[in-house]
Amino acid sequence: MKSKFSGVDVKSDLQKIGSDDFYTKLLLRLDGNDVPDVIHVGGNLIGELADAGFIEPLDDYAKQWEDWKQYPDSVRSGVTYKSKVWALPYGLDTRWLYYRKDHFQKAGLPADWKPANVQGILDAATAVKKANLPNVLPYALYAGPSGSGGTADHAFVPLLWAYGGELQDKSGKWIGDSPAARKVMAYYAKAYNGLSPKEILTATKPWTAMREKVGNGQLALLFEGGWVYGGWAAKDKAATEANVGYVLHPTENGGPSFTIGGPGTCWYITAKSKNKQAAWEFIKAMNTKEIVGKLNAEDPHPVARLDAAEVPEFKASKYQLDSSEAIKKARFNSPDALYPKVQQSIQKATARVASGEVSPDEGAKRFTDDLKQALGADKVTSQS
Repeated sequence: MKSKFSGVDVKSDLQKIGSDDFYTKLLLRLDGNDVPDVIHVGGNLIGELADAGFIEPLDDYAKQWEDWKQYPDSVRSGVTYKSKVWALPYGLDTRWLYYRKDHFQKAGLPADWKPANVQGILDAATAVKKANLPNVLPYALYAGPSGSGGTADHAFVPLLWAYGGELQDKSGKWIGDSPAARKVMAYYAKAYNGLSPKEILTATKPWTAMREKVGNGQLALLFEGGWVYGGWAAKDKAATEANVGYVLHPTENGGPSFTIGGPGTCWYITAKSKNKQAAWEFIKAMNTKEIVGKLNAEDPHPVARLDAAEVPEFKASKYQLDSSEAIKKARFNSPDALYPKVQQSIQKATARVASGEVSPDEGAKRFTDDLKQALGADKVTSQS
C-alpha cells in the first residue's frame, strides 16, 4: 500500500461495543466531517447506507479488477441495490434445514433424509412427535417479534419462496396477501398445532435456545444459519458429524432446491473518502484468495470468491465445501432500506396465526394491512 500510495497510513478503529451502539456511532461518524475511508459492517445495511448517500458505488473499481470474475452472479446480486454494487463480501451467510439423524432413525426416517416437498418437513416433524422420544421437540419454526430477523429470513421468506411467492412485484411494490402467503400461513397453523413450541412467541432470543437444542439433541428439525454448525462442531465434532444432517430447503413440488443467502459482513468505501482509490486498494489487499480462504476456515462461512475454496485450510472441511456449493443455489433477500419494516410486518402477521388469534386466510389479509401501515399504501399490493 505504501509503495503505491506514498504517505498513506492504515489506521484501524476497532469498536468493542454492541452492534446497535456501533451502528448508531457509525451513522453519526458518517454524517460528520471525520469520516473513515473504509468501513466494515453487515451487508444488510446496504440499502439504508446507499439511500443516505454514505457509501460509494464500487462498479467502476470492480470491473477493472481481474479477481472480480471469481465472484458469481448470486454473490454480486446480494450486494447490488438499485442496479449498483455497493460492497465487497468475503464470508457469506447461508442457511440449512438441520435435522437430527439419530432422532429421525428412531422415528423410522432415513439418516440421509431429504424432504420430497415442503409438506415433507411437517411430515417428518409429525413422525418424530409420534415416536414420543423423551425430551425431544419435533420442530421449531420462528414466528412473531421474539423471533426477530429469524422470523422472516429463517421461516416466512423461505416458505414464501418455496410456495412460489415473492416479497416484491416487478414494479417494486411489496406483496401482502397472495396465494403463496396464504399457504405459508396455513403451514404456520399446522406447525403450531403441536409440532413447534409456542414458547418461541414469548421467549427472549428463542433462537439461542433452539440452536442449543439441535446441538445437544433436544430438537429434531430447524431451518437456521450455516454459521451455527461450527459452534456445535467446536464442542463435539465427531458427534455433530454423526448426528446432525443438513439439506437445502424444499419447494412445494420438489426436493431440496435452494438456500437463503446473505452477504455477511462486507467492506465499503465511504462517499466522503478523500482517497477512494487507495481505499479500494486496501479492500483488494484484504480480499485475496488466501486471506478469504483462511478467514472462512477459522470462522466457518462459505467463501464469497470461488477460488478461495481451493485454499487447503478451507478444503479440509467437508461442511465448508458443502456450504460453498450451496451458495450456487442461494437466493438473497432484498437489500432495500424498507426491508427491516417488512420484517416487522412479517413478525406481526405470523404471531397472529401461530397464536391461533386468526385463521391463515385472515392472517394473510392482515399482513397486507400491516405492510400498508408500515410502508404506505402506495408501496403495497396484494394478489388474488
